[in-house]
Amino acid sequence: MWATRHRRRTAVLAGVGVVVAGVVVAVVLLSNSGSPDGRRAGSSAAPAVSDSPSPTVEGTARPPSLPPGTHEEAGGYAWATPRGWRRNVMTGAEVHYTSPDGAQELVAKSSLARDNLMRTWQQSEQNAHQGQDYRKIRLEQTTFRGDPAVVWEYTFTLNGVNWHARLLGFNQEGRSYQINTWYHTAIEPQALKTYDKVKDSFTIL
Repeated sequence: MWATRHRRRTAVLAGVGVVVAGVVVAVVLLSNSGSPDGRRAGSSAAPAVSDSPSPTVEGTARPPSLPPGTHEEAGGYAWATPRGWRRNVMTGAEVHYTSPDGAQELVAKSSLARDNLMRTWQQSEQNAHQGQDYRKIRLEQTTFRGDPAVVWEYTFTLNGVNWHARLLGFNQEGRSYQINTWYHTAIEPQALKTYDKVKDSFTIL
């Protein structure tokens, strides 16, 4: 039952979204070129992870230690997600977590960086107008931990429910990353608190 509702929501969101370099982007946008979340983009950095693991016996390398409370995803990043939330792996590099009541979804994704991030998101935003009651709040340049990033924030309606989306995208070392969320507008204070904690924990490995 939950899986059916989740697929329906994702399909509708994707219908409002776009295809970027062959990848379907949900209007809760997951663009192929690096992505956004909401402006709380300048949140504090997670503990650093060593880029060069120290060698061990017979030339093998010791895997990097993860920041406390985080877990690694196949997309080359780690983050701390809320306990008890449903995990749904869309692809090896794209993972969704949905709250038990279905009122908030968290998404992280990585991909090869392609084209200009802001330009790609602007093109995606034009397609997003197909969505029911879509309203852009902002789509602008920002920073994330001191590096250039793009933030896209908007609202839309799905099955009579008002949703708010916050997307954050940035490129680093040839790869594009996204930390996104969408949530029922009625739970915004708690949703943003959860989202900020997840962004703060996000660590590129």
